[in-house]
Amino acid sequence: MITLQDIQTAVAAKLIKNGYTVTANEVTQGFNKPTFFIDVLPVSAQLQGKFYEMVTVSVEITYHPEIETREELLRISEQMKQFFLYESVPVCDRFLSTDEMVFDTDKSALTAYFELEFMQETNITEKEYPKMKQLQTEVKQNNGTATDHYSV
Repeated sequence: MITLQDIQTAVAAKLIKNGYTVTANEVTQGFNKPTFFIDVLPVSAQLQGKFYEMVTVSVEITYHPEIETREELLRISEQMKQFFLYESVPVCDRFLSTDEMVFDTDKSALTAYFELEFMQETNITEKEYPKMKQLQTEVKQNNGTATDHYSV
């Protein structure tokens, strides 16, 4: 079963593998630039039968450049498209992909959003009931009632 932590770790690993620094979301001040922040949130879960669910997860990646220039943000947006739009993300025993990325900027940082959708087994376990040892049936007829006992 894939967890949100698994997805966050996989996204961070892909950035780190390509030479970038990832900072924990809890750090809000005093972090070294350039760095990435990653936030993963559940969007939806839909049952597919009794034992499977279709899960959609939102990934938000924010990049804080060392030198705040538009050229740097454009360069990183191209890199992020390569890492997450054109290539899949290995998560546990799967390769998850997206078909859309949305970018936003506040002139000092670049934020990219995308969703990952995957199917997985649910945590639903089927209840086990004790086996029936004796079956009693009753048949109503016009001339009375017949009762039978069967041992199983």
